[in-house]
Amino acid sequence: MIDAITKMAESDSHLSGLYAQAKDYIQIYSFIRERQRGCDGLGEVNNLKDELMAVLDEMVVYCKKKGIFPAGFSYDKDMAIEEFHKASVYHS
Repeated sequence: MIDAITKMAESDSHLSGLYAQAKDYIQIYSFIRERQRGCDGLGEVNNLKDELMAVLDEMVVYCKKKGIFPAGFSYDKDMAIEEFHKASVYHS
């Protein structure tokens, strides 16, 4: 999923902006999560994760409209966050 978004973001300015926003969120979320082990469902960590998920949802909706993903495409948000984290670590 993230590979398709990354590839399309290279030639789509709107998707590129969403991708950059999600990348910022994932970097902050990953840092905070590492610093606050065991606090994943609390306060600011939870709010940040919700904001990250909202950006991921927005990217998926946009990709569905552009035909990158099929209309019935669904995904596991926690797995997508982990996939995005790995992609941002290796591509930063």
